[in-house]
Amino acid sequence: MEKRKLSGKTILKLTGALFALAYLGFCLYAGITGKFYGMHRKEHVLRFGDLKNWVSGAMSAVMIAFLCIYSAINDLKIQKEHRKSSAPFFLLMLLLSFPLLLESYLDIGWIGIAIYAGIAAFLFGIAWIPQFLNQWITRRLLCDKPMSGRQQAQIIEWIHFYPLKKLLILGLWGVGVVLVLRGFWVTATGKIEMDGELFLFLLGIAVLVVALFQKMRRYVCTPYRSIPVLNQILSKKQLEQLLDGEHFESIEFEDDAMKKYLEIYRSQNWMLIGGKLISKKLALWVTVDRSKNDTLLKILYLNGTTAKATVDLEIREKRYEEFTAVLRELTGYEGALKLYGKEEQLAQKFASFFPEQTSDQERVAAFLSQDAALIRQDYIQTFSPPPDHRKKKRSGRKRE
Repeated sequence: MEKRKLSGKTILKLTGALFALAYLGFCLYAGITGKFYGMHRKEHVLRFGDLKNWVSGAMSAVMIAFLCIYSAINDLKIQKEHRKSSAPFFLLMLLLSFPLLLESYLDIGWIGIAIYAGIAAFLFGIAWIPQFLNQWITRRLLCDKPMSGRQQAQIIEWIHFYPLKKLLILGLWGVGVVLVLRGFWVTATGKIEMDGELFLFLLGIAVLVVALFQKMRRYVCTPYRSIPVLNQILSKKQLEQLLDGEHFESIEFEDDAMKKYLEIYRSQNWMLIGGKLISKKLALWVTVDRSKNDTLLKILYLNGTTAKATVDLEIREKRYEEFTAVLRELTGYEGALKLYGKEEQLAQKFASFFPEQTSDQERVAAFLSQDAALIRQDYIQTFSPPPDHRKKKRSGRKRE
């Protein structure tokens, strides 16, 4: 069983929780000791009264810290098979915030408690919205109404909210560009005097903007990130055409946990696993890496490339038997193949079938537009291990 590192977003959430807790400690220290005069100033809250800065700051810090911790725990998928509701976290947050709520009540009355509880409930509700949207978007593929390849590709792309993520990444990078240009403009026109701190700030932002440009461009410009490997070889239009005429259906499981958390869809030429679209024509072999909370699939294609998909459940014991049937359908083969370290050989063999095509794009497009049965059979014969004559001899001796 392979231990996998924390993802970047999980580390970011835990870091956010740490900073929020640190700010909470600062606010409580200011409130208890009476130090930091600015934290004891009162701000008018709508028409209900005045609230001290350290109270509002501490209440905000508690909410942010609990939201980050709760979201990080969901990322880690602790007790995935028996998912608990957010109610215990919500109640624990209110319990730990009781002294702050009391102080807020003394300042602005019951409305302070109501505002705090309402904002907290809204934030925890937001934490669940992506999951429900994910399920709703995925099940749109199962509608009886015929859809074009473009419509299906767009639905699959929204499962992991890739269009929204692209906008956010482009927007963040654009904000950095605006900050740098605005900073130099106001200093050049004399509105603000350039000092050492401002110069270092603008220089740091400029370095980040330049350093992250290629990554941002690659992420934003890559078509259909839900179709790994092929989105780097084929054009957007070619990917849409490959989905024309496909009709997806859900794969049913007997295991209760697999029924609840494992949504895999199949069509004639594709399989949708963990929001990633995998080509059944190209898939040759699958490596399964199981961790405590999920399972990573590495799908080796005929051309030597590897597509990855993650399912949010540990595949073990009885589940493995059911899941193996899915993998057999994906690859169309259940025997053993000698493929370790053969990626380059696979790529050369794939190119040999299409001598007239000069690029990977042309070869893959030609392969996916034709019947691949004979080519796949050739691969299986080439990379199948030689028969074990020792076993045959032993079985012959036993018969004698």
